[in-house]
Amino acid sequence: MPSDQQVLFSGSRTVFQERRLPETATLAGYSALIDAYRLTVPLPRKLSATGNHHRVVEDEVWRILTPRHAPSEDLDGHLTFALKYEGLDLAVLAKLFAATGPDGIVDIVRKKPTGSDARRIWLGLLH
Repeated sequence: MPSDQQVLFSGSRTVFQERRLPETATLAGYSALIDAYRLTVPLPRKLSATGNHHRVVEDEVWRILTPRHAPSEDLDGHLTFALKYEGLDLAVLAKLFAATGPDGIVDIVRKKPTGSDARRIWLGLLH
């Protein structure tokens, strides 16, 4: 698997794995991580993205948040977004940690060792 610097997070789109978004948006959180790291996992029941409008759009499959919710386009940004807005998904986290190896995760936790997101990341890593 490529290092975090080589992982590309996609831009705006209208479809992700045969699931149509309610509007053009950029994947965020677990959907972005699944896409960027090519994870083979069951998709979470509710997927997230960020849109261009300053209103939240939601349907049975998608939650499109506002541009101010957009995470940084890296492992830390999307993982923090996922934990904050989507909760723990141990299946995705297990595959993600296997794909990234420990170094990327350790770097995130070292940058903010007392943060609640870092504690959640460690919990996911331990499972």
